[in-house]
Amino acid sequence: MSVIDVKETIGLINQHSNFAHFIGKINPSLIAKAEEVLGLEFPADYKYFLKNLGCGNIYGEEFYGIIKDDFINSGIPDAIWLTLKERKESELPDYLVIVYFGGDGDYYAIDCRNPDNAPIVYWAPGASKPNEKLHKIADSFGLFFKEAIFSAQDDDWEE
Repeated sequence: MSVIDVKETIGLINQHSNFAHFIGKINPSLIAKAEEVLGLEFPADYKYFLKNLGCGNIYGEEFYGIIKDDFINSGIPDAIWLTLKERKESELPDYLVIVYFGGDGDYYAIDCRNPDNAPIVYWAPGASKPNEKLHKIADSFGLFFKEAIFSAQDDDWEE
């Protein structure tokens, strides 16, 4: 996990805030409520992201997080709502939290079985199975977040 990666990426986002739309700071008690509802613990880098940005997007890269405390009557980019929905509809394992839409109906999720070692994995509803080994996308949310935003950079970043 890498809180440092999230901090560096937030610094870049702040420098280019006219291209970004994030919900904003989330109260730690709401983060704890989300963990309780999902029955797991988020890794430190994802908690840092939630606490400081909540959820949102920059240059079409949308990262799911927390919008409000109503996790049942919500929608994208609410990670808690989507995770609960996919648990019912696609047998998403209870230890995964969806944080990103990969395109073509697939998702990237944090494997929260060990919050100190929580990689981002690939989940394809209808194709992925709960018992199979899932493809690792990145070693941590922080690294994934940083790489996704840095790879989304284009000439517009130069303003």
